[in-house]
Amino acid sequence: MFIHETSRWWQQAACAGEDPGWWSSEARLCWPAAVRLCLSCPVRDSCLDEAVRQRDHGVIRGGMLLVETSRGYAVIPLICAHCGRRPVRHSESGGVPRYCSRTCQVANHRRGGAARPPYLTPVARAGSVVATPAR
Repeated sequence: MFIHETSRWWQQAACAGEDPGWWSSEARLCWPAAVRLCLSCPVRDSCLDEAVRQRDHGVIRGGMLLVETSRGYAVIPLICAHCGRRPVRHSESGGVPRYCSRTCQVANHRRGGAARPPYLTPVARAGSVVATPAR
C-alpha cells in the first residue's frame, strides 16, 4: 500500500517520540509541557484537524483539549486567550482557565476582553473548519 508523503504529517510533529501520557485528559499537571510542544509544532493545524475529524476524546491535540460533553463535542483551548504564546496555567478548582498568568488576565479585561469566557468551542460537523486562537 502506497502512502503519500503529505499524509505523514505526524512524522514532523514536535511530540514524536514523547510520552503519549502527557496528552491525556487525566494528566492535568502535564498539560503545560504538552501544550508548549504543541505551540512549537510545525504541523499543529494538521494534528487538530485530524483529531476533530476522528472525533478524538479526552486528549490534547494541536494545543486544544477535545472532549465529549453533555452539550456535544467541544474543543477547549489550552493556550492563553490574551497572548496566544503560552499554555494556560493549572487550575486547582478543576476548571480550565483562559490565561497563562494574572498579568494576561488583567490586560485582557482592561482592553475590553470578553465578559463571558468561551470555554467550550462547539465543533461543526464533518467538512467544517475549526477556528484556532491566534498565534
